[in-house]
Amino acid sequence: MTTQAVSETTLAARPAASTLVGSSRATTDGGGALEQDLTSKEQRLLRSVSEAQEMFLAPPVPLWPQDCFAWRRLAATLSKPPDLADCAPHGTKVTENDKRLLYHGHMGTVITPAITRALRVVAQQVMSNRQRTDGKIGITVDGPRGTGKSALLQWIGVHWERRLAELYGPDENRIPVIPLSVPPPVRGNVRNWAGAFARFLGQERESGDPTESVIRAMRNARTLLVLIDGIERLRTAVDAELTFQYLDVIGEETGATFIYCGRGARSIVDPFIRDNDTPLERDEQPWGDHPVLQTSRIGFSDEEMRTFATIVDRFDKHLRLYRHTRGDLLELSQELHKRSRGYMRALSHLICQAAQKAIRSGEERITKDLLDTIQVGGVVRL
Repeated sequence: MTTQAVSETTLAARPAASTLVGSSRATTDGGGALEQDLTSKEQRLLRSVSEAQEMFLAPPVPLWPQDCFAWRRLAATLSKPPDLADCAPHGTKVTENDKRLLYHGHMGTVITPAITRALRVVAQQVMSNRQRTDGKIGITVDGPRGTGKSALLQWIGVHWERRLAELYGPDENRIPVIPLSVPPPVRGNVRNWAGAFARFLGQERESGDPTESVIRAMRNARTLLVLIDGIERLRTAVDAELTFQYLDVIGEETGATFIYCGRGARSIVDPFIRDNDTPLERDEQPWGDHPVLQTSRIGFSDEEMRTFATIVDRFDKHLRLYRHTRGDLLELSQELHKRSRGYMRALSHLICQAAQKAIRSGEERITKDLLDTIQVGGVVRL
């Protein structure tokens, strides 16, 4: 649901006798009249989102990959647009559980040129590591906020999960990818990495160290990749040292390649940068051997604008709107770049919120006028 829709729902839910603070044009009467400057279409939208809906057992929620079973379901369903033939017909009243409305809340991962290049780097490193019993080199994903680091990391995992299933067929005993986030510190300000691995593998228990069981399970399951997101949460040198002492053991004992993701990941993760065992020569810069997948916003050069247009065109392809014509979104590429400043997170929200609003309003296509009503990155004066 868009920011505007949230605020509109709140306004519509207020008692009819109240007056909106700070709005000189707001009027109310016994019939529950809305603000005078709203169009009739906007008024219908306000009423529709505030009406009582059919009750469900639970509201729809994202699928969190808390264990290997949830991760498999996520990998199998991620980025699969619904077929319009299987959706509610055009003109049907849209509910909060509408298939298209839920899909356009995220739309999955768009395969950008950056993702394609990253997959090649990962494949090369995995092939180099998989026959080594020690001395394996990991990979880091580094970059500023909002540049798509976590989306890139997730898609790398999905790609390998699907690739191995296609090569060797489905196998419930195989767990090729383990995606984890840095766990919060617990007693003694120590992070329970053993527990995080055990929970994903379905081996959670009340007491004892599950590390040996985790290593045995990962070996038997032929785990190939371990993805660690949120590495910037390791805020102190001691925290990082304790973490990598444990993760290095898991890596050496299982043969898995580790990919670490987060802001400043290179300086946090790479042992050649993190450790000071070897003194540097005069004017020598710290050097690391982990390949770095560096994300960034897409700038304003001609080449970058072409790359941005390619990404928008792939979003365009995956829209599921009844009045959408292929290329409609691409025509708004420059406007989307101006609004998002080239940040992938902002671009995703702009397109997804615009698509949801197009569905709820019945407009069923994204236009410049509709895009102007999406408040991502904007200021709403109340």
